Amino acid sequence: MTDAPRRVNSFVRPRRLMYPCLMKIAPRLFPLCLVVLAGCATPELFYREGVTIDRLDRDLTACRVSALRDVPPAIETRYTPPDTILQPVCHPGGACVWTRIVLRPSQYERIDTNAALREDVTRLCMADKGYARISLPSCSSDVAGRITLRSDSPQPPLGPGSCAVRTEAGNWRMVTPAP
Repeated sequence: MTDAPRRVNSFVRPRRLMYPCLMKIAPRLFPLCLVVLAGCATPELFYREGVTIDRLDRDLTACRVSALRDVPPAIETRYTPPDTILQPVCHPGGACVWTRIVLRPSQYERIDTNAALREDVTRLCMADKGYARISLPSCSSDVAGRITLRSDSPQPPLGPGSCAVRTEAGNWRMVTPAP
């Protein structure tokens, strides 16, 4: 019965698993999803009324340099072993062999374990200089199109219509559009 042109009385169906194929694609799609979702995130900004954008940038850079000096990078390399499954593969002659399928290959990852602490030190430094950390919604496209930002203009007072607009350099700036 095992020499027939088609399978007869086979207890293992010869089908191709989609799971291994999906696991090859998933690591490539995950960073893309993070980038897309990060664009939708509400930006957090440092704010102090009346301070120019130039002064804000100088203070933020000084605090980042100070935090980098106080909390240097601590790079660790972490190893993640591969994820595998065993799948039976049966031949037309009736012999079955177990095959190991790699779902996710092993990988090495370099992580700065002091990054979160360094960000906390930067926030404390900015707070010492009188800045508050605020979270604002992104400006709508029509509001963003009407706004012209200059580096020597002071930050406006916070209001109910305040929002954040992205600059050409990729930074976020707080604006309070006129009603």
